[in-house]
Amino acid sequence: MADLLPAVHPLAALASVALAGYVAALGLSSRRARPGAARARARHAALAPWVYALVIATWVGGLASVWAFRPELEITESGHFTVGSVIVALFSAAAALSRRVPTDARARTVHPIVGATALVLCGFQVFLGLQLLR
Repeated sequence: MADLLPAVHPLAALASVALAGYVAALGLSSRRARPGAARARARHAALAPWVYALVIATWVGGLASVWAFRPELEITESGHFTVGSVIVALFSAAAALSRRVPTDARARTVHPIVGATALVLCGFQVFLGLQLLR
């Protein structure tokens, strides 16, 4: 069991990226004028807080896993940490903007750009994390 603990962070990260991609697809489809748009918007709104929580938990889990399993690494000196922190900041901004989306046209414009940027960085983050594997 203890041998599996180092795999928790990468597996949780992959799950959060996959869920973030699904939630982004829902958000995109909710912006189109089609019969299922309202349902996609509601599903996006329901799942997005879970994505945000997973992103925060994965970031904290990454810090904990470096501290516990990779003491030779300086936690905050890697590009993986920096990009992870930017991803957390972007998802935080997207969450804050989401509160204004129903009433503010600027938030409706900026929210998907911020979310898409975070998602693209998540893909880049996977490759930075792979470099840290033993």
